[in-house]
Amino acid sequence: MWTATDIRYLREHASLGADELARRMGRSPAAVKRAASRFGVSLRRSGSRRGSVMGQPRGVSLRGELRADLVSGRVDQEVLARRLRLDAEAELCPSCAARPIRVAATGLCRVCHLRVLAELHREALEELEARRDLWTARQQLKRARDKGKPEPA
Repeated sequence: MWTATDIRYLREHASLGADELARRMGRSPAAVKRAASRFGVSLRRSGSRRGSVMGQPRGVSLRGELRADLVSGRVDQEVLARRLRLDAEAELCPSCAARPIRVAATGLCRVCHLRVLAELHREALEELEARRDLWTARQQLKRARDKGKPEPA
């Protein structure tokens, strides 16, 4: 069982590596590696290039798709480096503060822009449903009124 204190120690001393942390914490290296993976802590020693892709710019961590694109050759390393430099210099999305602004019309990153569009579409659907409910209630009221009226002669 990992306590909050253990996790904090793991985060603060992650650069020591799994073996040294395991020795200091009285745990096995495998347990330390599993915990680091579970809690999103990198055990890579500072300055280590192990696990980097050939051509990956220094000081840049490539996530999922970018890494796969670079390895497969779909993206040129110079283009990627230029894009990452532009991303680093760009203003961040005010909604998530994680990605650079990509959609000028809304001033959001592409992901947040699409989420806002999806929410607007959901609101439009709810409005249509509310209108249908209103018309159904009006029809029911009219039928009830018509039932109570005497027939014209």
